[in-house]
Order: sequence, then C-alpha cells, then structure tokens
Amino acid sequence: MAAVDPLPEVALLLADGGGRWLDATPGDFALGSIALRGWQVHPVRPVPPGFAGQQACLVKINYDLRLEPDAPGPSWFEVGLALSCRESGTVSVADAVPRTVLDPQPPASYRVDGFLNLATAAGGDGAVHLPAVHPLVDVFGVGGPEVRWRHSARRGEQTRPGSYTHWLVLLAPADCPEVAVEVSARFDLPPDDALGNLPATEGAAFTLRLAEDRPAVAAAPDPAAAPTAPAPGTPHAPRVFVSYAHDDEPHVEAVRVFSEFLARDCGFDVHMDRWDLDRRRDWYLWATHQITAADFVLVIASPMCRTVGDGRMADKSHRGLQSEMGILRELLHSDRAVWSAKLLPVVLSGRTPAEIPLFLQPQSADHYVVADLSPAGAEDLVRAITGRPPYFRPQAAARTAAPGSPRRLP
Repeated sequence: MAAVDPLPEVALLLADGGGRWLDATPGDFALGSIALRGWQVHPVRPVPPGFAGQQACLVKINYDLRLEPDAPGPSWFEVGLALSCRESGTVSVADAVPRTVLDPQPPASYRVDGFLNLATAAGGDGAVHLPAVHPLVDVFGVGGPEVRWRHSARRGEQTRPGSYTHWLVLLAPADCPEVAVEVSARFDLPPDDALGNLPATEGAAFTLRLAEDRPAVAAAPDPAAAPTAPAPGTPHAPRVFVSYAHDDEPHVEAVRVFSEFLARDCGFDVHMDRWDLDRRRDWYLWATHQITAADFVLVIASPMCRTVGDGRMADKSHRGLQSEMGILRELLHSDRAVWSAKLLPVVLSGRTPAEIPLFLQPQSADHYVVADLSPAGAEDLVRAITGRPPYFRPQAAARTAAPGSPRRLP
C-alpha cells in the first residue's frame, strides 16, 4: 500500500457577521479542522477499452473531523476536492463511494469494473473496502473534475467527529504524472451555537503523484456485463449449431475456423457438418436433430446462403442447405417468439448483411458482425448467446427519510 503523506488540514473557524476574521488561536474561535490522512493511490490495470490515452487510479481518501474541546458539532459539513493536471488534458472522477446514504449501511466491498465503476463485490471479495456508513451522506460532481461529500445530521443532532473513508476512481491523461488537488470545506452550526458569527474555512492544496510504481488493481468487468462464456465441456455450455453454405473452399474454411473459435475460446458446445464425417449419415435427419437440439442456430451470411434462403436456387442444387433452410423457415413460422431469439444471423469478416436471407430480416432485426476472431471482435454475438447484455436497467432505490427529518437541499 502506497500512502500519500503528509497531507494538509482545513481549518474550521468562526468569523463575525461583518466578515472580519476573529482570532483563530486554539481555545478562542477555532472550532476544529478537516485533517487529511493516509491517502492511497493504486493504478488500475489494464485500462479498460474505451479509455485509450488515459490512465485510471483508485484513490482511498481518509479525513478526520476534529473538533476543539467543548466546541459544538456542525449540523452538516462538506469536503470538496478540485482536481487538475498541470501538464495536459482533463482530470475527472469516474465513480466514487459512498454515494447517497439515507439509511445506515453495513461495511461493503467494491471492485473496479470494465466501465471504471465501483461495483458491489459479493462476499467481500473486492479491491475496495468501505466501513459502515451512517446517514446522511450526499455526493456531488461524479463525472467531472470536482467531487464533494456532504455529511448531514438528523434534525436536532450534530455530525459526529472522527474518521471518514471514501474511495474514488480517478481518470487522467496517460502522460499526466501528478494531479493538483485543492481542498475546500463548508459547514454550518445551529443559530444558538453560532452566536451571530459566520462559519468560515481556510482551504488547502497538495499534489497527488500518479506515476510512481505502486500496487495495481485489476479492472474486473462486471460478470453480468462481461461477454464471457462457461468453460468448455461444462453442462451449462450453450449448444450452438452452425448452418452455412458451401460457396467455395475459402468460405468453408473460414466457417470451420470460426466454429473452432466459438468452441475453444468461448466455451460453447458447437456442432457443424465438418466434424461429423466419421461415418455414413442421413443428413436430413442429422440437420433436423442439430437444429432442434441447439440452443442457438447461427446462420452464416454468404451469397449462396441468401440465394438458397430466399428460395431462388434450382431444386437439384445445394439440396442439403435447402433442407436446412426449409426446416428453419418452418420452425420460425410455427413459433416466431421462440425461434426469432434462437436464430442468429452472423456476418463474418469480408461478408455483408445483404447476404443474410430475407426471412431472417437482415434490416429490421438484429444481426451479428464478427469483425475478427477475438472476444472483442465477437462481443455482440457472445453476449447474445450467453444472455449478458452490456447494460442493465437499474433498480429504483428506496428513498425514505425518518419522520420529521426534511432533507437539506444542496
């Protein structure tokens, strides 16, 4: 763990109503301070796709609310961080925790996902550990170069002194060695405690170094969003049948290599005709069994596939593919809701969606372009087979406050 020390303190003061600073010596009008302590910086590696030219760091932020003896506690206080890179580019906060806290939260664990979000890690198996958080907490500025946390007390109560822990994911240009941090604070006292004076603070600044060799944190894509498949041979591996036309030898070879990629790299239970040449077969029955047993049927786009699928091929040519296309059309017609989801048109490199048969709706329904034989190149297809879309609708959070506890507007 690489700590960032020494760090400054932000003084919490009282000023008279006319704006004249009062003596801030201990025991007079100094209420206390926000003391920054023991920050940690860890690079996130590798930087996920979509953040080219940038570096990401996971930053642990610790600060203490320190109050002078017998000083009243604030009804709320706020700590703000303004981040900038002197050398080049823009710095931003990709995510931060805790977020809005309306009810007591137990200790929680988080990990950095493939979108640089802090996602909850089940079973405490995460890189980020947040202690119990007491309400009320609000966070502002996520997505920009400034972030601030506000801690508010319930009506009639005071915020507690002591230590507070936060985490943020910092995004900066790849050539930015350090980030300038300007720290500000605000607070408020009940009128009876303020005695006609105004709360005031003295800001602070320091430099956060990013380029040093420190323990790294791996960016772990969210399992719900990652286009990964079960391990090869597991009982839950989706069964896939590859239907294609024998346009020419290069196309047949390309389909075979693609099928091997699905089996070896993606972990699917893949079936195609090239792998069942070990004995004499009734190919019509073979095709019927493969199609009906499959979880998904991949129809590989090609000129011959479009011609046969559209019924424009002579009766005595490509009879095997004509039989397969006839079965697919029959099943789609018999239960469109089921088979629309199971029939996946695939466009390999060098092909176009115009080579997809019309009954598979190349323009008005989804098709899957495989740019290259890699997880990224086949991402959309793998997501469709594994049922793991890139985005999920968030659940609405319960936002209930204790009776008689109105929320303070930011």
